[in-house]
Amino acid sequence: MTREAKENIFLIGFLSTAAIIIIPLYTFWFGTQQNPFNYTLSMIGNRFDRMTEFIIWGIVTGLLLVFYISTLFKRASYKDKRSRRLLIYSHIFLVLTCVTPAIEEVNAFTHKLHALFGTLFAVSLCLSLYFFIRFLRLRHEQIASKITYYFLFVVLGSVLMMVVFGNSGIFELFFFLTLSVLLFLLKKWIR
Repeated sequence: MTREAKENIFLIGFLSTAAIIIIPLYTFWFGTQQNPFNYTLSMIGNRFDRMTEFIIWGIVTGLLLVFYISTLFKRASYKDKRSRRLLIYSHIFLVLTCVTPAIEEVNAFTHKLHALFGTLFAVSLCLSLYFFIRFLRLRHEQIASKITYYFLFVVLGSVLMMVVFGNSGIFELFFFLTLSVLLFLLKKWIR
């Protein structure tokens, strides 16, 4: 392996480590600007004059997720175009969620559109990861059940948080924090 290739591997490793640290920390920081039991990230961005910060959070978080997950795909030699497209779509939907105003009393249509984009973000991201995990089950049988159970914990746990706490920031914080742990573990488990 050439020196340049070793430097590239080190740089990608460093950047992916930074990404997986920044995603939950940035999300937690933004999501706790107000009480997360009362306000979602969208509400913080729309109701507390933090729209620019919310849009920046969405762009940065989406880019970091795409970068990190793409490095996982490469590490596992996963070349499925459908998963890559879904990953890119998830970033687009996250940004659209952040730029679409979400104050129901002001504009019910954009509020519903915002909710639709948010749902499409989560579905696209989870489907991309689902296909990837299904691929990993065939290649890495020893970690297949751990990956599957933790993925279900992230998805079903987020849904449960939404049912229990309603439309609050708790389910969003839970989703991004547990997703970050899953992605970190995937990197450790994939050899």
